[in-house]
Amino acid sequence: MAILEELATFAREAQKRADQTPRNPPSSSKITPVSDSDDDRKSSDNDDSETEEFTNATETQASDEVSAVQTNDDSKPAVVQGGESSDGATEEKFSPEEEASLLAESDALKTLGNSLFGDQAYEEAILKYNAALEVCPVYLAKPRSVLHSNISACYAKQEKWKKCVDACNESLKLDPDYMKPLLRRAMANEKIGTWSSLQIAMDDLKHAQELKPARENQLAMARLEPKIAEAQKAETAEMIGKLKELGNGILKPFGLSTDMFKMQPDGKGGYSMNFSK
Repeated sequence: MAILEELATFAREAQKRADQTPRNPPSSSKITPVSDSDDDRKSSDNDDSETEEFTNATETQASDEVSAVQTNDDSKPAVVQGGESSDGATEEKFSPEEEASLLAESDALKTLGNSLFGDQAYEEAILKYNAALEVCPVYLAKPRSVLHSNISACYAKQEKWKKCVDACNESLKLDPDYMKPLLRRAMANEKIGTWSSLQIAMDDLKHAQELKPARENQLAMARLEPKIAEAQKAETAEMIGKLKELGNGILKPFGLSTDMFKMQPDGKGGYSMNFSK
C-alpha cells in the first residue's frame, strides 16, 4: 500500500514538472533573429580552410578569371584583384596610396637607370630598369612599357639586336602605338637582315607612318624594299640548295639526281617540278 502511494506521489511530481517546462512556439510565432556576427561565424566554420586554399591556388596559377580579396597585412599590401598582365607578370591591384608609393619607388630606380644610360653603363642601367619593373604595379601599362623601351635602347646601344627586338616586343605588348620602340624594333630588325625580320621592319614602319606620317619613315621603307627582295631571293636559293642536297642523297642509290628535276616558278610564289632524263 505504501508503495502505491509513493508511485502516485512520483507521478504527480513528474506531471507538475512537465507542466512547468516551456513548450516550443508554433511555427507562426516570431523567432528572434541571430546577430550578423554570430551568423557569419557559424556559416564560415566549415568554409574558411577551403576558401583560403582556393584563393592561394588561384593566385599561384595567376588565372584571369579568378578574383580574390585578402585582408590587410602589415607585411603585404592588400590585394583586390588577381590576374595576369599583358607582359606575363602576375597582377595585383593595390590601394591608391600603395600604388603611388610603389610607382615613386619604381620612378626612382628608373631615374638611376637613366643616369647610368647617360654614362654609357648600359648593363648597369638594364639592372635598374628591371628592378623598377619588379616594383612597378603590373597593371600600370604605360610606365612598364617605358621601362621595357628603355631596356631596348640599352641593347640597341650595345648592338645586341635580337635582345633589342625582344625588349621592344614587351614594350609594344603594353602599348602597341608607342612610337619609340616601334621605330627601334624596325631599326633592329633591319640590322638583323633576314627576310622575315626585314618584313617585320617594313610592317612597323607602315604602322608608324599611319600613326604619324614622316618623311623619314617613307625613306626607310623605300630603302627596305630592295633589301627584302634580295633577302627573299637569297634565302629561297639557300633553301632550294639544301633541298637538292637532301634529294641527291635519297636519289643516288636509284641512279637519279635532282638535276633531272627542273624547278620552275609557277607565278604564284611557288615552284613546279618537271622530270627529264
